[in-house]
Amino acid sequence: MNLHRLDPADPEALAGYERAFYAAFARAKSNTQVRRLWHWDDRAGRLRTRIPYEDQVVLVLRDAASGEPGLAGGLDAAPSKPGVVSDVDTAVALNWRLSDHQSTSLGFEPPPPLEGHCEILAMFSRRDADLTGLRNFMRTAAQQALELGLTTADATCTDRLLPAYRHIGGQPLDACSLDGERRTRLRFNLENLARLERLT
Repeated sequence: MNLHRLDPADPEALAGYERAFYAAFARAKSNTQVRRLWHWDDRAGRLRTRIPYEDQVVLVLRDAASGEPGLAGGLDAAPSKPGVVSDVDTAVALNWRLSDHQSTSLGFEPPPPLEGHCEILAMFSRRDADLTGLRNFMRTAAQQALELGLTTADATCTDRLLPAYRHIGGQPLDACSLDGERRTRLRFNLENLARLERLT
């Protein structure tokens, strides 16, 4: 699996990622929570989180023509760059510095500091129906996060998605309501995600 870190200093790579991010969530543009959560550039068709890129590790899967770059060197290492930049297929963004928490914009209190902890800012795939591919991506991304020294990750979801999040190992921590919609914050053990057997 050709999984590597996004280099946000590379304008072409960043634009490809943000356009894929936008396309993945374009049908949710009318959702007021989602509009509040991220920065939408509708004119350019680009989407990014409000957490700065220097506080993130973004792992992307592309149809790269050559090589399988590594992720060695720890969280502060320079991201590797594939030989060919092409369309982003699947991606996950992790807030690892936790200078700010995305979940606070949804009404949650920041969690107590925890070593090796991160926050999942977004995850998307252009092939939502390919559950095996998505599972493989999640496993590989969790393995890479473990190699970077991360061990746990928080994520939030709506009640509609809560059973699926719990099925893959998310442990509910707390819940809050915003704009009449309830969201739950869950914690994932990345070692368990790295051994994920199935999504359904």
